[in-house]
Amino acid sequence: MNPARLIAALVSLVPILAQAQTSPQAFLGHQVGADRKVADSRQINAYFTKLAAESERVSVVEIGKSTLGEPMLMAVVTSEKNMPHVDRYRAIAKRLSDPRGISADEARKLSEEGKVIVLITHGLHASEVGSSQASMETAYKLAVGDTPFDSAKVLDDVIVLLVPIANPDGLIKVADWYKKYLGTKYEGGDIPWLYHHYAGHDNNRDGIMHNLSETRSINKVLWHDWFPQILSDPHQMGATGARIFVPPYMEPADPNVHPLVYRGIGLIGSRMTFDLQSAGMKGAVHDQIFASAWWKGTLTCGATVRNTTAVFTEIAWTNIASPVHVDPAELQDFYTRKSLRYPDPWPGGWWRLRDVVDYTVKTSMSLLQTASVQKFDWLYNYYQMGRDAVEKGLPGDPYAFVIPAAQHDNPTTLKLIEVLKFGGAEIHQATTPFVADGKAFAAGDFIIFSAQPYRPYVVNALSRERRYPDDVVPGVLRDDASWSLPLQMGVQYSEIKNPFKAEFRKLDEIAVPSVSLPSTPYLVFDTRANASYAVAVALLKTKSAIYRSSGALQVSGATLPAGSFIVESTDQVKQALPALLDKWRVEAYGLDNIKNLDLQPLAKPRIGVYQSFRPNMDEGWARYVLDDLGFEFTTLRNADLKGDLTQSFSAILFANEAADRIKSGNSADSEYPPEVQGGIGASGVAALKAFAAKGGTIVAIDNAAMLFVREFGLPVRNALEGLKQEEFWIPSSLVRIEVDNTQPLGFGMPDEATAMFIQSAAFSPQVPGAGNSLTRIVARYPRDRVLVQGAMKGSEQPIVGRAAVVEVKQQQGRVVLIGFREHHRAQTYGTYKLLLNALLLPAQK
Repeated sequence: MNPARLIAALVSLVPILAQAQTSPQAFLGHQVGADRKVADSRQINAYFTKLAAESERVSVVEIGKSTLGEPMLMAVVTSEKNMPHVDRYRAIAKRLSDPRGISADEARKLSEEGKVIVLITHGLHASEVGSSQASMETAYKLAVGDTPFDSAKVLDDVIVLLVPIANPDGLIKVADWYKKYLGTKYEGGDIPWLYHHYAGHDNNRDGIMHNLSETRSINKVLWHDWFPQILSDPHQMGATGARIFVPPYMEPADPNVHPLVYRGIGLIGSRMTFDLQSAGMKGAVHDQIFASAWWKGTLTCGATVRNTTAVFTEIAWTNIASPVHVDPAELQDFYTRKSLRYPDPWPGGWWRLRDVVDYTVKTSMSLLQTASVQKFDWLYNYYQMGRDAVEKGLPGDPYAFVIPAAQHDNPTTLKLIEVLKFGGAEIHQATTPFVADGKAFAAGDFIIFSAQPYRPYVVNALSRERRYPDDVVPGVLRDDASWSLPLQMGVQYSEIKNPFKAEFRKLDEIAVPSVSLPSTPYLVFDTRANASYAVAVALLKTKSAIYRSSGALQVSGATLPAGSFIVESTDQVKQALPALLDKWRVEAYGLDNIKNLDLQPLAKPRIGVYQSFRPNMDEGWARYVLDDLGFEFTTLRNADLKGDLTQSFSAILFANEAADRIKSGNSADSEYPPEVQGGIGASGVAALKAFAAKGGTIVAIDNAAMLFVREFGLPVRNALEGLKQEEFWIPSSLVRIEVDNTQPLGFGMPDEATAMFIQSAAFSPQVPGAGNSLTRIVARYPRDRVLVQGAMKGSEQPIVGRAAVVEVKQQQGRVVLIGFREHHRAQTYGTYKLLLNALLLPAQK
């Protein structure tokens, strides 16, 4: 061959060779979504790492670690031309997110120059494996240009942030369980424990609090590092309805969300259904048929109050990677008929993981094309929404919120400030005293003005006026009807309606208070602070003497309430305390002697936490709270509830779970294999009864309480049991409770607190003497104005005056019944102490 022609031929091959990336099929050895094939997190991460090494369109960054230490990766996918300049485009997005100091003309210029940033998260719910599998194919097709559009043009306009697996630990667990039972009758069954170590399916309900490491990693991308204008979060749903749901969402609309967000969601959803239909992909439903956008704790709905157009899709379920056959007779009635919302019904038949992958990839491609076509609009509208948030707000919105720095629980107040700041709120701190709405505030108090780019987030997180619309069908409410963070966390604050003058500084970093260590023989920690419990249980490990006061104490010019922790200041304590105080920032008070004080020695708690063979998110969150505060515990399974439990445990916790499920567990004809069948049974009940009789403490939360009411014959009943929804219904809402904080169970609590009530319990003592030696009521629902924030149907009458927390004596021990979710999703800091006190109760005298 002519040398010149050879060189020309080799040069012509360069673009082909540059695009010769390894396909997912070649990497895995099977087609993505093949029957009974699941790639786990490590395989998916390995594929993305390889693809990034082969393609100039793909780079991979680690955005954090999972709860159990797995790397969380994110692929950045854009054109070869854009890739060297992604930092510039990130800077543009950040600049457009805050309209202050930028003119409309400058915003237009930046919108012309910038690129739409789209974040797509996959596999947040690990058992919904379709999207995590599809992530590989989406990335590959973008890398090689195998797209239904001009990939070079779209990727010139768009930067795709692609999280291939948002719950790495969970996918490993799900894949391992699935593979273990392949070829058996248990193939494709649910995993019998939480796939996320703490939260399970609740991991996408953590968006308001950012407790989980996975949540923090993704939220950091959203509100601190990249500022995407569009977010997509694909999920899976039941098998007998539509093949895919795409937004818009159901009523009610959140009045704080900018109309452009809802319009953008509608635009994306319509384009998705159009593209699915064009490809002959049946069974797409949209237009307010499936999910509400009311609650702001989820990833997508939480993004909408930060001016990000966020959509989630739900694609029909498969049994993990095993195909399912849906007979036409099994389809829900609505999904058998043609309608404007569902114009092309799916006729039934086989549904495979490969179908889920196809629908996921198609909707992702549709989204990216929509982003490209209106690139300028997405960027400029992002600016406009922030500008409107600063300039307009809503009639009746507070001018500002003020959170006093001095609180009954100062460390929890700082935690609230940290949560709000991480969530994107702009916070100021007063440098001098000031007056607002006739109230006096001090230097150091925190000010959160409503006029800021994320005004919808601020108002949602802090406003007291969060009442679910009365005219909306209750069944539409998919989750919490209320979620005010200060109310849940027990932090006092004020809504300020009118402008005021004050000297303040913007809070770039949260200044934690310096904590000194008094040189006195004894140290005292205020029981009103949750952090004091963490310090106390940590110091128990030093084997130093620790006590709780039976009454109020006067120390260092302060009055501390009953239940405060008194620690002998030994050398071991002095060695351990600096690190503890640096972590928890709780104040230590000095005390010279303990003579003439009525004290109760504090023993190291020996805690068991019951865990059934069904995923129980409340149990997972209980473990999170205990781990977070440093309480040691042992997980107890059914077989562990035998013998003399007092030899190993002082307290056993049963998180919220149906009583029948605890006792009977999984039946022999269930989808669960024999090793995870059954519950605690009659033998477990007998062992627990003996445990309580011999001095142990049983703590039962909400529905779990009824197991002990029935099986132990406790002299209480649930006054709400059997009531119809129209008679009484309070779902996931905040209610008032009145607390007797002179009792050990109520130590550290205020006289009145806010509790999370989720169609929970209200106890009524049933025998003479109740409230005396046999039954103690520690907290009750008030006589009026029970509902603080959220939703209610029917009358308050069934709950008013009823007991919310009850302690029932059992010979030498006790059963503590807590009728509401006192540790709900590790958000309700304000009621933690009821649980912690129960776990620390001394033996009965």
